[in-house]
Amino acid sequence: VIWKLVQCSRSKREKASRVHEVIVFNELGEICAAAHMRNNGIGSQKPHMSPCCNAHCSLRNVAKIAEQIDRAVYSIDLAIFTFSSLSLADALKRALQRGVIIRIISDGEMVYCTGSQITMLAQLGVPVRVPITTNLMHNKFCIIDGVERVEEIRLLRKLKWMRPCYSIVVSGSLNWTAQGLGGNWENRIITADEKLTATFQAEFQRMWRAFGKTEASRIQPK
Repeated sequence: VIWKLVQCSRSKREKASRVHEVIVFNELGEICAAAHMRNNGIGSQKPHMSPCCNAHCSLRNVAKIAEQIDRAVYSIDLAIFTFSSLSLADALKRALQRGVIIRIISDGEMVYCTGSQITMLAQLGVPVRVPITTNLMHNKFCIIDGVERVEEIRLLRKLKWMRPCYSIVVSGSLNWTAQGLGGNWENRIITADEKLTATFQAEFQRMWRAFGKTEASRIQPK
C-alpha cells in the first residue's frame, strides 16, 4: 500500500499535463536582458511580466525552473555543485514558507564559495550535507515530491490524507549560478517520467545516508 496513499489523486487530466521539456541555455539568452530591465525594472526576477519573443530568453528559462519549485507540495531534494542564483533561492524560500521539506547535497568546497545561497538556506533550517573527500560532488539535479521521499514524510507526520502532487526531476549540465543561467552553453531537462524520478531519488537517498555519517559532512548554519 506504500505509495497508493501517496499517489495524490492522479487524474487523467493531470497525467496528460505532466511536463517533459528540454531547456537550452546559450549565447542568445541575454540578448533580451536590456528590454526586460526597462520593462520590469533593474534586477527584476519576473520575466513573465513582459512577454518576450526571444525563444532562448534566459529569464524565462529560469522562471520555468522556479515554476516547478513553486509547485512543490511536500519535498524538494537538491543535489547541486554550486548555487548562487538569487531567483531560484527565492523560489526555495517560498517553498519553505509553504511547509515544503528541503534537503540539499553539495560539494564540500563550493558550498562556501562567494555568493553561495546554500549557507543562507542552511541558516533558514535547510539541512545540507557534503562528501568529505577531494572528489567532486558534481551532480546537478533536483527532485520535487519524489515518491520515496513523500512516503517517508507521510510516515513521519502520520498523515492519513495527502494533497495532490506528482514527482518531477530537473537535471542537466546547469549549475544554479548567474554564469550558468545567463552566460554558458548549458541544458536542463524537466520531466515527470516515473522511472527517471525514481532513479534520481534513489541516488539522492543513497548519498544523503552516505554523507550523513560524520558531523563534518553536515553543514552547520553560521
